[in-house]
This record gives sequence, structure tokens and C-alpha cells, in this order.
Amino acid sequence: MSLTSEQKAATIREFRENMRRLGLTVDQIGEHFGVNGSAVERIIDLKSGVLEYPWIVRGYLIDLARERNIELTPFTALKGDPHSYWFLSDAVLDAGTID
Repeated sequence: MSLTSEQKAATIREFRENMRRLGLTVDQIGEHFGVNGSAVERIIDLKSGVLEYPWIVRGYLIDLARERNIELTPFTALKGDPHSYWFLSDAVLDAGTID
């Protein structure tokens, strides 16, 4: 599955808005995953080259929002259970790590 340019732009906006709502920077997200902020920047800009990484970061943001009782902007393209998408690796998703 490939996102249209409109879907990509919306997803990037959604990541940024949700980070704002949670008070997070790319460096703080990177710290959680043990990577630098520029790696997170590439992921949320949909330029990491690994399809699972945006889903992993999305899951982290959703989990954190639940813990903090913060309502997020819904992800319009990255929706549902990522395990339902045949083109995503369950093993990568379940590992929950990014490089």
C-alpha cells in the first residue's frame, strides 16, 4: 500500500500535532527508542524506508496518550491494527524497536 501525497502530508501533520499535544520532541521520542532525534524526524516525515517504523511510533504516541488521558488527533491513513496489513512485518511491529 502506498500513500498518496495528500495522505502523506496529512500523516506528517497528524504526527506533529499529536507530538504537540503530548508535549514531545523528536529527541524525547528518540530517547525512548534509543535513537537520535534525526532518526525520529525521518520516520515521522515518512522517509525512513521502513514501513513499520511510523506504525511503531504511532503506537507509542497512542499508548502514551492513554496513560496521560490526552486525546490525540486521529491518524487518518495509519489506522486500525497494523497487523492486519499484509505488507507489514508482524515481527518488526512486535519488536517495537526502531534503528
